[in-house]
Formats: sequence, structure tokens, C-alpha cells
Amino acid sequence: MRVVHRYAAEGLYTPPGAVALLIGTFPSVLVREAFGRLRATDTDFFYGSIDNNFWPDLAALYNRSFRFDQSDEAVVQRKILLDDLKLATTDVIFSCETTGSATDTALQQIELNEGIVKTLDENPSISTLYFTSGSGKINAESLTLRLLKETGRSSSTKLMQKTAPRLRALIYTTGVGNRRPMRAVTLYSPSPLAEQWGGVTREKRRAQYAQFLPPLRP
Repeated sequence: MRVVHRYAAEGLYTPPGAVALLIGTFPSVLVREAFGRLRATDTDFFYGSIDNNFWPDLAALYNRSFRFDQSDEAVVQRKILLDDLKLATTDVIFSCETTGSATDTALQQIELNEGIVKTLDENPSISTLYFTSGSGKINAESLTLRLLKETGRSSSTKLMQKTAPRLRALIYTTGVGNRRPMRAVTLYSPSPLAEQWGGVTREKRRAQYAQFLPPLRP
């Protein structure tokens, strides 16, 4: 079955004055939805699967409380924190084929999300990219860097730090030729598989997020 990223299709989610863009691969919750396997504790938003560690991590780091259900309030709570952080979020895969598995390795016939380029063109205040995965055949880091290269948007890309998190510096060029420096940070994945197979503990991941994700804005 082909599954389309309806959040990306709707242009979600970029707060006014966003300073950073966080990029994942594809929401497992949308795969579950397509195959009729949504759970009451899944939330209809990025990283909405109850199994994903992203929102529990941010709740702990920023002292927020989130509902974990399919209510509109649960989505609003997450958007409020993104607004406060000036943190936009999207995924690099716009559509893909899958037989029902929500793991990145099960995604085939991938169409990249060119909305990323549109977001970066229209929001010159964004100076940082965060990738929430950087290992395996399918990951946000390699696919986004490929997208930016193929669309002629990135140049002078330099790997500044190899060890976690990988840090890069690059020059981003908009469609009208405006250039600005950006940095890219490859974070530990919030997927539960990163804990099971990658040996990333909750404490280690949260310490990294606390160091590199944006601070709360006044």
C-alpha cells in the first residue's frame, strides 16, 4: 500500500519565527492509520506513536504535560511547545510503499518531501537542521542531505564532528539565490528500536537533547 504523509501535505508544522527545523523519516502512526491499527494512546501528530520516546523526552526536558490519546487537545499541547521553542518539524519522506510495517527499513519506493526546501526558502530565520535518525539504509540525515544536494540548495557542506551527535556546517541557497550559513545536528533517534538495538539509553538521549535542542523562548 502507498501511504502519503498527510501532515506534510497540509504544510505542518512551522511556528512563526522558527529558528530550527527538526526532520524525521515518516510517522509510524500514519502507517498504523492506513492499515487500521491505530491505538487509543496514539496521537495524530508527528512522533505520535505511543511507542515513540520523542514527546515523553520533551515533556521531561521542558517540564510539560502531554495527553497521549487521539484528542485535538493532545495535538494542541505539542504545537504549543513547538511554538515556544520556535522549532519547526517535518519528515523527509512524503510518500512510500509499505506492507504494514512502520519501521524505516520497511519503507519502499520513497518519494522525498520537497516541502522541506519550500519551508527553508520561506523561513530565513531557520539556521539549524536536526535529524532524528542517521543510521541504517533509510534515515533522515542521509535522505535530507541528498534532497538538498539534488535540488541545488546546499553547498560547502563540512563534517565538523563525527562522534554523536554528528555536526555539519553548510551554506543554504534559496530559490532566488539568497545564501545563509546553517548547521545540521544528527540526534539520537527517539525510536524504541534505537534503545533495543542501538544501545541508546533514555538518560543518554535526553542529555543530548537537553544540550542541543533549542531553549525555551521568553
